[in-house]
Amino acid sequence: MSTFNTYSLLTVHLDAIASNYRYLRNLVNPSICASVLKADSYGLGAEVIAPLLYNEGCRHFFVAYTNEAVALKNALSRFEKNSHIYVLNGPYLKGWQSYYHHNQLIPVLNDLDAVQEWQSYAIEITEKMPSVLHFDTGMKRLAIPFKEFLELLQNQPDCLDIRLIMSHLSCADEKAHPANLEQLSRVNSIKKQYPHLPLSLASSGGIFLGPNYYFDMARPGMALYGYNSAFENANQLIPCVELEAMILQIQDVKANEYVGYNRTFQTKSPSKLATLAIGYADGVPWAISNQGGYVLIKGKKAPIVGRGSMDLISVDVTGIPNISVGDWANLLGNEITLDDWAKAARSSNYELLLKLGKRLRKVYATQNQQHGLESVSC
Repeated sequence: MSTFNTYSLLTVHLDAIASNYRYLRNLVNPSICASVLKADSYGLGAEVIAPLLYNEGCRHFFVAYTNEAVALKNALSRFEKNSHIYVLNGPYLKGWQSYYHHNQLIPVLNDLDAVQEWQSYAIEITEKMPSVLHFDTGMKRLAIPFKEFLELLQNQPDCLDIRLIMSHLSCADEKAHPANLEQLSRVNSIKKQYPHLPLSLASSGGIFLGPNYYFDMARPGMALYGYNSAFENANQLIPCVELEAMILQIQDVKANEYVGYNRTFQTKSPSKLATLAIGYADGVPWAISNQGGYVLIKGKKAPIVGRGSMDLISVDVTGIPNISVGDWANLLGNEITLDDWAKAARSSNYELLLKLGKRLRKVYATQNQQHGLESVSC
């Protein structure tokens, strides 16, 4: 028996992802447009999305951890052997070098110890080893501190095949934030001193800061899926997910009745309420209730009322005619986006996308057909 809920459905529109990649690729041209597919392509399924992006011309893929890299390599195994898989968080276990080497995975080296281990392995096997050096320009997260990075480049070892040096913007979604120019200045100083080394700074938000941030490679992640509300020129991105749930029950409720846990909502007049087969276990944010969140039923808005439950939410369908048990409500799509959810829930669209639950039945749709991939889902 399948483990997903047959009364809710997450549709991933592959045409939208392909269109978004083409738009981003053209935007950053002639720089390389890579793809960030960490966390199983932000929860949407790397084994489907990676081949799609490969067919659109993408050859550079970033993931967070080694197990993600192995899964991605398997997803791309039927294609030509010219894709490059980079592991952002790098390996931190002893003896990783041989595994990466034989599986043709490229580590992103985030500290000097990792650099030293990779160098030692290269010397041992007398082969230059591909690598990415990640240096800090203001994020203060996982990366080689800027001063140490400068010293490393001054004594650049011949045994490393440095494919890329990269950094990461801390405030890319705030166009006017001074940190963007501060970090850009540090990266430009490296580019000036070492013009032969390929550079990467921009992820999704950085792409929309303009061409000065592109350098040799851009690394979009969230933008691939159609979400980047911080910039006006991101409006050509197409949201790729559509979320629907079935109505399980409809009931008439008197005025002044309470709805849901802890009685956070009270009807002001006689109302008709519908219960939907979806809840926070499926990724619907708990905080969206009573905060302006709504669903669409037969094209009309139905506000989410009462505190959401693990498996169910209630919506006010008063005034929506001809609805019945078994009808479907749209929670996400072209008219309701993750950005809307994030605003109502005071959350992040990144977090909300990743929380769309594994219990949801997932299908992948193209313009002409829809593919049920329950075995992959979900």
